[in-house]
Amino acid sequence: MTAGIVAEYNPFHNGHKYHLQKTREGGADRIVVIMSANAVQRGDIAIYDKQLRAQQAVENGADLVIELPCPYSCANAQIFAESAVRLMAGLGEGVVERISFGCECSDIEKLTHAARELEKLDDSPLVAERTAAGLSYPRAVYEAACELGFGEVLGSPNNTLAVEYIKAVRKLAPWITPMAVERQGAEHDSQVTKGRFASASQLRRMIAEGMDISPYVPQVSQAAPSFLKNGEKIMLYKLLTADEQALAQLPDMTDNLKNRLLEILREQRHELTSIEKLYQLVKSKNFTLARIRRTLLHLTLGVKQDGFTDIPYGRILALNERGREILSQAKDKKTLEYSASLAKLSCLTPQAKTVAELELAAGTLMQLCSEGSFSPMNDYTRSVRICR
Repeated sequence: MTAGIVAEYNPFHNGHKYHLQKTREGGADRIVVIMSANAVQRGDIAIYDKQLRAQQAVENGADLVIELPCPYSCANAQIFAESAVRLMAGLGEGVVERISFGCECSDIEKLTHAARELEKLDDSPLVAERTAAGLSYPRAVYEAACELGFGEVLGSPNNTLAVEYIKAVRKLAPWITPMAVERQGAEHDSQVTKGRFASASQLRRMIAEGMDISPYVPQVSQAAPSFLKNGEKIMLYKLLTADEQALAQLPDMTDNLKNRLLEILREQRHELTSIEKLYQLVKSKNFTLARIRRTLLHLTLGVKQDGFTDIPYGRILALNERGREILSQAKDKKTLEYSASLAKLSCLTPQAKTVAELELAAGTLMQLCSEGSFSPMNDYTRSVRICR
């Protein structure tokens, strides 16, 4: 049985290895991971190169790692989840039979109930009333869910993503069954460590401060990390020179958010001394920090609202022999093209070319933000990581 996992591995840590182990113990003899590439869902760049993270995943329990490229990797939760599931479904019906995710709630029935109820809220008056009053769509959905009695399930980012994965498989791949692995140790975004577990956000903080992370990861990377703050002048330039039309074309842009950004550019321009200062000026109950981060990242990379058509291809980053078996099984069933060659994939359609170029832009930004020397890499010539 082949299981699918959606991950960022930013960085890869003991909790991720535990999840892979539990997925195997749950009956999976092969595991395919859909992994965020150079840009990540919280509106940030990855701390380490995607192929390094993919190789670490295969060395610690995965069999095949397929890239979730920009812009899908840095989209809202619904697009992020649907795009990842499309990459699983694209291997062909019956190839991936299970989707395994880590979350605080391991009750599949409760998560599935929340997914069904959320489907009904898409065009609900409960949501429309709240968005008309100025709330962001995610906030409006959450408040409506609380009113209907299932908002508690959506109280953590991991549970929210789990529900989105279930919604996506119900829509795109009904043959895939969900499996929840209860998170161990540190909670999402926790700043404390528990035993041999630490959250990815805490590990990124520790790396930034030069602390020893070896107790919490299977292996310590020797590569120079990348931090978005190192590229903040580039990002601020894009914002300070943006006009109303450029802002209006961004994904998830509303009139409220656009007007708030324009107001800041007009009246508080002198205060925009860092991206953290921008986050402070914009953040509110209606505009979450993750949403603001994504907005600025989209502006910097050139992501537009009309760029989110269905994901056009699956790029293979790393695999072992069992990963080859997954691809062999998919050979006559697949509905998407999968290859390690970005040059080949980018020629499939105009959308494929656009996605490849956006991913290249995200990679360049990540390299510019490196703590080491700037060394631009050509993603078109990079080869797949093959592991034993």
